[in-house]
Amino acid sequence: MAWNQAAEQTFGFTEFQALGQRCWKLLSGRDIFGNQYCCRDCPVRVAAFNHEPVSSFQIDFETATHKRKRFTITTLLLLINPRSELFVVLCHPAPIVPKHSAADSTVYKPHDPLTARELEVLTLLHKGMTVSAIADKLSVCTSTVRNHTQHILSKLNVHSRYEAVALGRKLGLT
Repeated sequence: MAWNQAAEQTFGFTEFQALGQRCWKLLSGRDIFGNQYCCRDCPVRVAAFNHEPVSSFQIDFETATHKRKRFTITTLLLLINPRSELFVVLCHPAPIVPKHSAADSTVYKPHDPLTARELEVLTLLHKGMTVSAIADKLSVCTSTVRNHTQHILSKLNVHSRYEAVALGRKLGLT
């Protein structure tokens, strides 16, 4: 883990406190629904090292004062040399969104219902399967699985597969 002055100001941990720590232990990330997200086998890291696309997403991290702050996460996988890659996570404080009334868009309203195949893909994503594994299981090409995934993201109005899985679980779709 690398740590700079901006990270220190944002999270409240000094470089001495942060370096040598596992990011998932230090920041205890939770998805936007409050589910534990960061863990030893980080799904974002796994997807990146499997060369699967990882869309930007939002997550809440714990600061040194034990308060949770929401961040937009963008990831990069950098090729250092032919046998070495570096996984970079960029954290940007998420913009503050005004609270809506209970009658507002806080209740999920689908644009279009998910098709049977999209529900099947969402269920397999929920089981932790990679795009390649899903393609093999469904006997389709990976681009077809990616197309289904993009349709799922659009219909659920989320930005990442992880948000789709979390919302699908919350709505009882998976």
